[in-house]
Amino acid sequence: MRSRLRFVFVWTMLAAAVVGAQKSTPDTIAAAGGDITIVPIAHATVYIAHGPDAILIDPVRFTPAHQPPPPTAEELAAVQKLIPPNLKPGDDPPPGMTSAFLAIRPGQLSIFQGLPPATLILVTDIHDDHLDGRAIGALKQPTTRILVPLKALDRMLGTQGAEAIANGERKTVGGATIEAVPMYNAQPFHDAKAGDVIFHPKGRGNGYIVTLGGKRLYVAGDTGCTPEMKALRNIDVAFLPMNLPFTMPPSEAADCAKAFRPKIVYPYHYFESDPKQFESALKGTGIEVRIRNWYFAG
Repeated sequence: MRSRLRFVFVWTMLAAAVVGAQKSTPDTIAAAGGDITIVPIAHATVYIAHGPDAILIDPVRFTPAHQPPPPTAEELAAVQKLIPPNLKPGDDPPPGMTSAFLAIRPGQLSIFQGLPPATLILVTDIHDDHLDGRAIGALKQPTTRILVPLKALDRMLGTQGAEAIANGERKTVGGATIEAVPMYNAQPFHDAKAGDVIFHPKGRGNGYIVTLGGKRLYVAGDTGCTPEMKALRNIDVAFLPMNLPFTMPPSEAADCAKAFRPKIVYPYHYFESDPKQFESALKGTGIEVRIRNWYFAG
C-alpha cells in the first residue's frame, strides 16, 4: 500500500516526471463572452481559460504515474537531514522533504508548453502532487496571482508572491471569482501500524469554485465526499477525485455527484481507480461524465 511518507524519496520514486508527454485535447463549454476552454493536464493539474483569464490549478512536475529521475547526491543528503525521527503516516513532512524539492531538470515542464501564460495559479493542498513551488516559480509571470492555502505559504521553495485564501473566502482576479471551499477526509483511513489516519484535515486545504463567463466550475482537490460538497448547488462543471486511501472510491464520488448534480463532471486524480465505475454509477442521472486521460506514457 502506498504511503506519502515512506521516505527517503519513496514518494518521489513513485511520482512521475512529466516529460515528453502530450496534453489532452482541450474541451470547451459555452459561456457568456465566449467558450471556456478546459485542458486536462495530469492527475490533479487543470488549465481553464476564458477570454483574457487563464487559470492553472495545481501545476506540478510530478504525479503518481511514472518515476522521476532520482535525486542527486547533494539533494539526497539535504533531505536526509530533514527526516524527523518520529515521522508517521499522515504526518506532514517538512517543506524540503518532498519530490517538489528536486531542482527543475530539462523537459520537466514540457507538459505546459503551448499554453498561454496563467493569469492565476490556484493550489489546493500542501502535498507534492498538488504543490510544486519550483514549478510555480518557473511558470508564473510577473503579473500572475497565486492563491494557496495558508499552510502552503512556507512551502513555496523560494517562489514569492503567493497569497493565502481560506475556506469560505472569496477573491476576484480579473474576470474570475474564486471561492475557497472545504476539502478534507470526512472519515479516517485505518493503517495497521499507525491506527486511524486523516490525510487531509478539515481547514488545511481548499477546493475551489471558479466562476467564469457566468459558469460555476468546482475543483474538489484532495477530498472525500463531505457534507459541504453534497450541499453545493448550481455547479456547471465539477472535477472529482477518486483514489484510496487519500480521497474516496468511485462509488462514493458518484454518490456525492448525485447529491449536488453538476451538469458535467470530470473524474480526475484517480490514478489506480477505474473512472468507468464512476461513469457507470451515474448512468441515467443526466449528469454528463467526461473521462479523459490524466495519466500518460512519458
